[in-house]
Amino acid sequence: MNTQFEGAVITEQDKTFAVVSVQRSVFQDSFNATMIIKSMLPVFKGMPVVLMTIDTQGVPAYFGRSDLVLLLESINIKDAKWEQITADVDLSNSCPMKETEDS
Repeated sequence: MNTQFEGAVITEQDKTFAVVSVQRSVFQDSFNATMIIKSMLPVFKGMPVVLMTIDTQGVPAYFGRSDLVLLLESINIKDAKWEQITADVDLSNSCPMKETEDS
């Protein structure tokens, strides 16, 4: 199933990883968020993935490896080169909340 999402590849302090923008509701369930990260690994050829959401005031929040989250909190994420990505990612099998969000 083709899924569209916004993502960016960040290289900072000799670490390269992907950041994927998601809805805030994804952060309400850490298992769900972890499954989304796992489903994104093939899209980014196995590089680490961090999920990002932005609150109503425009402040980003992150979910993923703690070292990468700390790194992201020290940079301006708006400067990243964001791209619209279409990939064959089946979130229905890895994302239990997906069904209830689509209903």
